[in-house]
Amino acid sequence: MNREKHYRKKKLEKEKRKVLIYIGILLFIITVILISYRTTDKLEEGRYQILKKYLREDGTLIYGANKSAPPLRYLDTDGVYKGVVVDYISQLSLELGINIQTEPYEWESALEKLKKGETDLCDMFINDDRKKVYVFTVPIYNLRTVLAVQEDSQYTFDDINYIRIATEKGDYANTYIKNEFPSAEVVFVDNVKGGMELLALGEVDAVIGDEPIVSYYIDNMDENFRIINIALYEESVVLALPKSHEELLPVINHAIEQVNNKGQLEKIQQKWFGISTPLIQAESENKYIKWILLCGAGLLALIGLISLNNYSLKKLVHIRTNELEVSRNELQLIFDNIPEYILIINSEQKIINANEGLLKRTGFTIEDCLGESCEILLDKLSAEYKKLFPFNSQKEQRKSKIQVKIEKKIYEFQTHPIAGVGEGEQGTLITMRDITLDDINKKQLLLSAKMIAIGQLAAGMAHQIRNPLSIIRIHTYMLKENDNIEQESAKSLEYIDDSVKKTGKIIDNVMNFWHVSDDQKSRINLKQSFEDIIFLHDNILKKKVISFEIDCNVDLEFTSNAEALKHILVNLVSNAIDAVEEGGELILQAGKKEKEIVISCCDNGCGIEESNMENLFNPFFTTKDPGKGTGLGLFIVYLEVEKLAGKILVESKVGKGTKFTVIIPDGEEEVNGGNV
Repeated sequence: MNREKHYRKKKLEKEKRKVLIYIGILLFIITVILISYRTTDKLEEGRYQILKKYLREDGTLIYGANKSAPPLRYLDTDGVYKGVVVDYISQLSLELGINIQTEPYEWESALEKLKKGETDLCDMFINDDRKKVYVFTVPIYNLRTVLAVQEDSQYTFDDINYIRIATEKGDYANTYIKNEFPSAEVVFVDNVKGGMELLALGEVDAVIGDEPIVSYYIDNMDENFRIINIALYEESVVLALPKSHEELLPVINHAIEQVNNKGQLEKIQQKWFGISTPLIQAESENKYIKWILLCGAGLLALIGLISLNNYSLKKLVHIRTNELEVSRNELQLIFDNIPEYILIINSEQKIINANEGLLKRTGFTIEDCLGESCEILLDKLSAEYKKLFPFNSQKEQRKSKIQVKIEKKIYEFQTHPIAGVGEGEQGTLITMRDITLDDINKKQLLLSAKMIAIGQLAAGMAHQIRNPLSIIRIHTYMLKENDNIEQESAKSLEYIDDSVKKTGKIIDNVMNFWHVSDDQKSRINLKQSFEDIIFLHDNILKKKVISFEIDCNVDLEFTSNAEALKHILVNLVSNAIDAVEEGGELILQAGKKEKEIVISCCDNGCGIEESNMENLFNPFFTTKDPGKGTGLGLFIVYLEVEKLAGKILVESKVGKGTKFTVIIPDGEEEVNGGNV
């Protein structure tokens, strides 16, 4: 029983809340309506006070316009000024609650009187010259301007620059013709009728005028005329006021909107044109504004009611949406900053997503790519990617992997099937990873292992050779000390001793070359380094009868990494020896320029083709026969020079020779400063 009472009480409270909400909405709407009407009354009072300031002594405003522009406005044979616009001004007069007096003039005279303030209103098009002397209301209607010619003439719109055209003095068309058709010959007339009479006599080739006026004279003259079927322009017609009447504009604008909202222009057109409507009513910006305001207030109240009932749910949804958005943005940020290129496609190989690295590499934006074939991206990299898809795209995707050479680098393309790229759809994740250094490091590791093994073998052999050499030297020394030895034998012992010394020097050089050091910098004597490198290549130099020259001061020293310099010189000298024929020349030079050491290796060998210059330092690039070169020599030189913060230059002519110049900064200041 208590539960039932509690339930009824809760229900009653809920009903009370609903009633209060509905009462609040109703009060809100009533308040808006009352405020609207009160505001309207105040505005009406304000408009009337402004209007009073500009009324003439007899309580009127004067509308002065063209007296010869039927059916828009014209002075009839009965002496009455009438027409479409005159009737419109009458409606405007009723809306304002004042008398607007209408006065007919020649068009040019009407413009001048308005400019001087002798009249208050005139309807016209707007142009830059008129903006200097008049102010303008909102549009009343739109009007087309056309070109009339003889019925049997062949003139078209394209002939305007080559014909004589009659146009009314002071008309908007005059500026238009001057700007758009400067070569046209213009004949000024007082009105369109005068122009049509000249056209009938053949004194002009065409007449420019507003479409209703031109059509009126074509229908009421005995001559055969036609209108070229392309309008010159279509513009809005406004009421112009003198600059001094600018404060009056809002009042006139309000009256125009009221007349147009009541459909008076359509009624006036039906009176003058029947069912045809050559005038096009300009849109009113404030049409039905009160009803829109009321409907908006009701809609706002309804939205408020719905929002009240769903506030908690929306708040939870908003929080969850923000969390998901943050999570999505974080994932996208991670996705975009992965160094590998990543592409996600669906089963039809259409792009679902691509990371920033791939987009920058190919020059696309994600908006350009979504939903497009993956070809537009992958073709930018290499056509070899198609090896990843050796099966029908509709079949289930599977893992695959290929290596592709792109420009100077090697990339590994891999595909991984993924689910959930669409509604139950399976897609593919394609990754593209730069493995150039991995491949180089792998080959260098193998090469280093081989070289270390050779070095260890050489060190072991050197140790084994030194022992018998020591014995030989001891015994030759003992034999030479024997006074009874013959002169010829003593000379032979000297030869043996010299050979032992030379062999020992070779062993020391080999041991020094294979000595592994760290990255510490030390003082290096360049001439000694050159001599050691040449000594290592002594056998091949003699075999190919290659003459060599070392151009370097004996005391030229600098601070750098000795092992790095050794690798640079060994590879440059080896390349030079391979490039020259028997009897060739090799020159090693060195000098100091400010704080840099300049080392050059010159040969008179075969030279380098121009087409190969840009690939010279690429890994695995070689012009040697298979098995005679790895393509890593100059790449290692490039890396070592870069490690020493230096640079390398190449000059070469085919058939003349090659010169490699290495510029390395002297690290002496760093050593002295304690940085090394």
